[in-house]
Amino acid sequence: MRQYETLFIVNPDSSEEDLKAVATKIKGVVSGMNGIVTSYDEQGKKKLAYSVKKQNKGYYVLMDYVGSADIVSEIERNMRLDDRVLKYLTVKLADEVDPESIEPAKSEPPEETESVETPEEEAQPPEAEESAKEES
Repeated sequence: MRQYETLFIVNPDSSEEDLKAVATKIKGVVSGMNGIVTSYDEQGKKKLAYSVKKQNKGYYVLMDYVGSADIVSEIERNMRLDDRVLKYLTVKLADEVDPESIEPAKSEPPEETESVETPEEEAQPPEAEESAKEES
C-alpha cells in the first residue's frame, strides 16, 4: 500500500452542502476501494494565484490516504467529472506503508481548547554566561 495526499479546490459559489457532498464522495471512493483516509482538512476559502474556470477564490480541502494506485485514478476521474471541483493535485508521499500502523482520520473535528501562553524566559547572551562562569 502507498500513502497519498490529494488537495482539491471546490468552487466558491458552491454551498456548504455541496462541499460536504464532494468530500463524502471522495472519502467513499477511498473506503470503497479498501483504502484508509488518514487525515482530512478543510482549509477554507482562499484566493487563487490565478483565475481557474473564471473563479478567483476557492475552498481548499487536503486529504491524506493510504491505498493502491487504482484509488488515485478513480478519485481523479470522479473529480474531473464533478463540475464543483475547480482543480486537484495528488502527490505520492510514501511507497510502502504498513497498513497496521495507520490510524484512520477522526470523523469529528477536534474540540477547540484555549491555550495558555507562558512568557518565555529571557535568554542570556553567551558573553554573560561566560563571565558568570569565570566569576565562580
